[in-house]
Amino acid sequence: MNEDIRTVTASPRSLWLALLVVLLIAVVARGVLLAGDAVSFHADEAVVGLMARHILEGERPVFFYGQAYMGSLDAWLIAGGFALLGESVLTIRIVQSALYLGVVAASFLCAWLFTRRVTASLVTGLLFAIPPTLVALYTTATLGGYNETMLCGTLIIILAYTLMQKDLRSWWRWAGLGLCAGFGWWTNGLIVIYAVPAAGLLLFGWARAFRKGRGWPIFSGAVVATAAFLIGSAPWWIYALQNDLAPLRFYLGGSQGLGADIVVIPFGERLIGLFFLGLPALFGLRFPWSAQIFLPPVGIIVTILFTIAVIASFRQHTLSKTARGLLFGMIGWFTLVYLGTRFSSDPTGRYFLPLTLPLFIFFGTWIASISRRWLQIGLTAIAVSYFGLGQITAISTPPGLTTQFNLTQHIANDHDAELIAFLEENDLTRGYAPYWISFRLAFLSGDELQYSAALPDKPNAEYRPMDERYPPYRAAADATTRFAIITAEQLGLDERVLSELEAAGVIFQTQTVGSYRVYYNFEPQSAAPRPPF
Repeated sequence: MNEDIRTVTASPRSLWLALLVVLLIAVVARGVLLAGDAVSFHADEAVVGLMARHILEGERPVFFYGQAYMGSLDAWLIAGGFALLGESVLTIRIVQSALYLGVVAASFLCAWLFTRRVTASLVTGLLFAIPPTLVALYTTATLGGYNETMLCGTLIIILAYTLMQKDLRSWWRWAGLGLCAGFGWWTNGLIVIYAVPAAGLLLFGWARAFRKGRGWPIFSGAVVATAAFLIGSAPWWIYALQNDLAPLRFYLGGSQGLGADIVVIPFGERLIGLFFLGLPALFGLRFPWSAQIFLPPVGIIVTILFTIAVIASFRQHTLSKTARGLLFGMIGWFTLVYLGTRFSSDPTGRYFLPLTLPLFIFFGTWIASISRRWLQIGLTAIAVSYFGLGQITAISTPPGLTTQFNLTQHIANDHDAELIAFLEENDLTRGYAPYWISFRLAFLSGDELQYSAALPDKPNAEYRPMDERYPPYRAAADATTRFAIITAEQLGLDERVLSELEAAGVIFQTQTVGSYRVYYNFEPQSAAPRPPF
């Protein structure tokens, strides 16, 4: 299925030099981000770190603690990082950064295969090297596998394309395609944004080949890919069969199963999320934790440039028809998935990460089609500079980069060490706290502090069993006769805690550490109320 596309001869040296430049820029940009310590450490990331620690101790988690989706592949990779570099937040970030360099390189290669233009590949790579704040945040702080999903997904697109363009009898490509899809399916359901368009392309190719009497290579290749998919996704299937198909019921929106209490929002709100939250975050117009527009005049110009790039792809011939179909298939399929599933419930824009591949390649392809070099450089500089300035602004402005999408619940890391020292010095290693405090303390203290996440995270919120993602912490808290209750000023829980303690008629002490407040030394201890309350 070779197609005629307008090509420009490029030496291998120029291609590899362009890739080296892109990777060096990506390393420097990520190094600055890590050196600035501007990405806050929150409970979701702490859970992944705890999973990695527990893996080294012999546990074998299949999914993110407390839910039946988002596989533990990321935790296994971080466990390897811990074994090599020691347990720390920095090690988690280094593992994520290494994975993201893979995303940058794979995206560069994908743009090259689609266009055979060094310029298109270079521009695409630069957009990934210095991406919007949304991408920088969720590929630095882990929430359970976005880097792996983007990397596996890009490889799926590459393998499907090369199968159609080069050799349908390349069994290693079919096997690689299946493995990437399998690992991706286990890791995060967002892999379907890449896999479904790729499968559609191969199905279309099979139909054409079948009419010509040459359908067997694709059929036999699909068998190989399916077997490889089942191998890569084996943990998902084993867990599903042992737990009443809980992962599948989550995606289907069933009322039972771990993680099933994620909010499902009305269709109108999904449209608002698509056009006024997700896409603006993807283009750098807003930060994931804020609704405010960042530098509106420049941001609007950047959005217009990307829109022009997408429209221009219909008219210029730098992209092959197959490549164009794959990229538009990703955008169209993502829109359907977003509007039709519970992925639309998240306001941060993180579920839009798969759209970086088609949008950045469209932009790079459009730039490559422009004949004037100064205009190529100028337009690329506008987009990359806007993204870079967004990161710098986020780093230098409180709260920095945070995965906490509700800033009223953002608890800075400034006093974590002081709090841990106080708790350990006073033998308060067990107790109760909200989710956003419990798992952070557990990881940072090396599991010395085991606090049940039995307190709600809002003043009027109800107890959510899902927040107690690791049952041994609850068991440890319930078993001790000397426990503490920890709140934070931002969560507004003190009035509720004080009311419960006073109603129980106990005497207690309090200690304020930064924004944290610790309730302890209850007398009589037997009368002290234990959360949830």
